[in-house]
Amino acid sequence: MDRLESLGNTLSNLTLYDIKSMYTQAKNVVLNVSEMEAKVREATNDDPWGASSTLMQDIAQGTFNFQHFNEIMPCIYSQFMEKEARQWRQIYKALQLLEYLIKHGSERVVDDARSHISTLKMLRSFHYIDEKGKDQGANGNVSPRAIS
Repeated sequence: MDRLESLGNTLSNLTLYDIKSMYTQAKNVVLNVSEMEAKVREATNDDPWGASSTLMQDIAQGTFNFQHFNEIMPCIYSQFMEKEARQWRQIYKALQLLEYLIKHGSERVVDDARSHISTLKMLRSFHYIDEKGKDQGANGNVSPRAIS
């Protein structure tokens, strides 16, 4: 009976964030997502707050490892290419992450970004008007112009 009560207490203390985190972890295991890809996905998720500096630094350090680099960069570019305009926040966060990696990651990030310059230039004209009439494409400090 004590185990059942303990389980009940544990479940009652779970927040929606805890459940979402567990779901994401399970999904990553099922989809065979690497640790670095999971970090990039976390940094570019749809949450209304930005990625932590610790997470961004972990990803930047990963760019110095050849295998991790080859997991990180395609995952970032997929955020640009595979998202719809209504998922503007993920596109914006991917741009923020790319800018951070250019400044703090391996020099290979700069070379790789140059080789994807056409994709980045395409984002210059990105715009998305949300349900409140705000152009989210004109959002914030990071612009593809600064990167390209």
